[in-house]
Amino acid sequence: MFSAETEAKFKHLASIYPRKRSALIPMLLLAQREHSYIKPETIDYVGKYLDLNPSEVDSIMSFYTLLRRHPAGKYHIMICTNLACMLQGSDDIEACVRRKLGVGLGEITPDGLFSAIEFECLGSCTTAPVMQINGEFYENLDVHKTEAILDELRKRG
Repeated sequence: MFSAETEAKFKHLASIYPRKRSALIPMLLLAQREHSYIKPETIDYVGKYLDLNPSEVDSIMSFYTLLRRHPAGKYHIMICTNLACMLQGSDDIEACVRRKLGVGLGEITPDGLFSAIEFECLGSCTTAPVMQINGEFYENLDVHKTEAILDELRKRG
């Protein structure tokens, strides 16, 4: 189900916490990194690995928006929509992303390169508006900067 490297990381994570269940989020993030999202069978697999029932894993999945149940594009964009970002123009950033990509939030571009979602808070209020792409922050955005970022990523393929 997972690469040998990911399985080794699972084993390590399950061994370093006083309670195995504490490894749940790191393990889910590793699984997501490998498969782009968390498959239903992953919920069962990780639950059994940590002696949790699937509903316990599912409740964590429901709470954390960083954990995805559906595939994402190669470049997964999270647009901060918290108050600080909203007051600094995150609505314009969101509209720019939707326009440039030609898909709505929660969708994947036909070429599989991009997906985007709203994210409640990326924790960078002093540099609002902010978006994160595959873990990298893009701060103090405006429409022009956002377009340039998306154009650069599209060139990379």
